[in-house]
Amino acid sequence: MRRLLAHTADLRAELAAADLEALHAEAVALVREILVGDSAVEPRRELRLPPAGEDDAERFFRFVRELVYLADAEGFLPASVRLEGAAAAVAGESFDETRHRAERQIKAVTRHRYRFERAAAGLRAELVFDL
Repeated sequence: MRRLLAHTADLRAELAAADLEALHAEAVALVREILVGDSAVEPRRELRLPPAGEDDAERFFRFVRELVYLADAEGFLPASVRLEGAAAAVAGESFDETRHRAERQIKAVTRHRYRFERAAAGLRAELVFDL
């Protein structure tokens, strides 16, 4: 489940999933949706992202931050993710103006109002994106 939440000048989003891998997949889908809406993104190449951070909450935040960096610096659009232990393998492709419609540009994901919670139903995270 993912939904956009109202927030002034930025975009605030809530993600929920049964487990950590599914939460990462929701983050990939969210970043892709923010960047290119419903444009199809193919898993043409895979990038391996090493774990960074001491716990799941910090590693998840840094994962999302890396997705934003890759989009900004390399034009990389994420299509899917697979966890390999604490590391992540993200498949996607470069932005192609003939196939992708640019929706928004993300400047950063911020720590402002960042939440990462475990519950009986799974995991929940809230993120704020500076657009």
